[in-house]
Amino acid sequence: MRSLPDGSRLEIVEQESGNRTILIPRAKFESGIAPPAPAPLQGETHWFIPYTAVHPLTVAGAPKDAIWLDVSSSPVAYYGALLDIWSRGEMVAMLEHDVVCRPDIIEEFEACPEPWCCYGYSDICCQDETGHSPCMEAWRNLLGCTRFRREVIEAVPDAMTSIPEIGWDWKNVCDGLGANLRAAGFTHHWHFPAAEHHHLTDGLHGPQQLTEEALRV
Repeated sequence: MRSLPDGSRLEIVEQESGNRTILIPRAKFESGIAPPAPAPLQGETHWFIPYTAVHPLTVAGAPKDAIWLDVSSSPVAYYGALLDIWSRGEMVAMLEHDVVCRPDIIEEFEACPEPWCCYGYSDICCQDETGHSPCMEAWRNLLGCTRFRREVIEAVPDAMTSIPEIGWDWKNVCDGLGANLRAAGFTHHWHFPAAEHHHLTDGLHGPQQLTEEALRV
């Protein structure tokens, strides 16, 4: 393992043919924050946080046993992470790097008997005081704060492998997964209130919105 002058990791993988693949993970640790090491599993739910940037608000609210997944190396790395997670057949929850978890979310995901649960985002339009919005169904396949019970994974084991290559990109993978689960007869179950959505990205996948206030958290 080598590094670039800016400290980025550089990995050179030699192929059987003698050619080489150059890998440079591009995740950013804003304000010097690196993702924390996961604590031992706290319940039945296995939490995962795919990230290309680490935001202090997401770190502060994240489940202590969450495993952080650096998906910065490729636009299809998120798909690869989900492919591996789905193959394990465990009850899993996804928290994306620009979403803030809360203790009540962890408790609800652990306890709710519904096979496919999700929290909407705080910035979905037209929300009333309870967090409900007529626009929510446009977000029904979101993976920002979502939990799948073991039974849905066991019932649709090919939910990830059957997504066509055109749907592997990080922007589209949620819709491919959602379509496959719905085709198998499953539907999402909303929870409220919505999760905070602060929109941090690494500047490669969208606008950078890291404020000085957020960095002081």
